[in-house]
Order: sequence, then structure tokens, then C-alpha cells
Amino acid sequence: MVSIVVIGFLAATLVIYVIGYLKDPSSVSKAVKDTLGMLFDPSQGFAYIVVAAFFLASMLAILLPSDIVASYLGRESGMRGILIGTTAGALTPGGPFLIFPILLSLYKAGASVGTLIAYISAWGLIAVHRIFALEIPLMGLPFTATRLAISAAIPIILGLAGQYLHDLLFSQAT
Repeated sequence: MVSIVVIGFLAATLVIYVIGYLKDPSSVSKAVKDTLGMLFDPSQGFAYIVVAAFFLASMLAILLPSDIVASYLGRESGMRGILIGTTAGALTPGGPFLIFPILLSLYKAGASVGTLIAYISAWGLIAVHRIFALEIPLMGLPFTATRLAISAAIPIILGLAGQYLHDLLFSQAT
């Protein structure tokens, strides 16, 4: 079943393309050409990354032994799972089209909600690759150190709070 978000996004895209066509019919072909370039141009390769990420996630879901994932990242792993998720999130490079398929694979293999919340929070807040490639060079070490001092514990707090809330709301449903 197609979600309302997908339908809304497609409808908005269609409306924008109709407006573009009414304003200047050649704008539609230019937009389509630009889109295909962004998706399939070897120098950008966005579509290749998305497709590869989903292939990676599908194979991870098959290869990851559920019992091992559950023992290290599952509900019973507690704080250890939250810390592993935080560390993995901080060390995982890439954008959301890589991260979310990996999260889905881990979830299917038995990782807890709290661990996955810690993972994605750390990826967003304390990603090592962005700290060294962008933040320190652009913002400087004093700013980065201050931000990290404030941000480092947040993925752990969010993971613990998220697991608690998930258990509270959905423990009877599962």
C-alpha cells in the first residue's frame, strides 16, 4: 500500500511540473534532463548509491545472525547495546539513503529500538567523518569541542528514553 506521504509528494511534484509547463514548456524537459543527470551521472551517482544501499541492506539482513545481533544490540543488551549503537552511529559515514537501510537490516535482525535510536542520533550529532571533514576545518576546534561536550551524551539519553517509551507504549502490542 502506498503511503499518504508518497501520494502527497507525487501530487506536489505533478503540480510543480504542471506550473512549470504552463510557464515555459521547455522547463519540463530541462528539469527531467537535470534529474536524470543527478540520478545517473557517474560523477554524482545518486541512484547508484541508493540502489547499492538497498542491496547492501538486504544482504545484511540475510547475513547478520539474529542471535548475535539480539545479544549485542537487542532489548536485553541494555546499556551495552545503546553504547554500541552510539559508537556505530558515530563511526558510520554516508547519508540517509545508506543509514536507513542499514537500520532496517539491524532492526529485522533483532536490534532494539533504543539501540537504533542511539545509532541514528549519534550519526546525526557526532559523526566522526563530518567532524573532521567539515566541522573542525570550518568552525574550528574550540567550537567543535564545545558542541561535542554538549552533544556526546544525547544519543545515549535518547536511546534509553526511546527504549523506555517504546516499551511503555508498545509492549502489549508485540
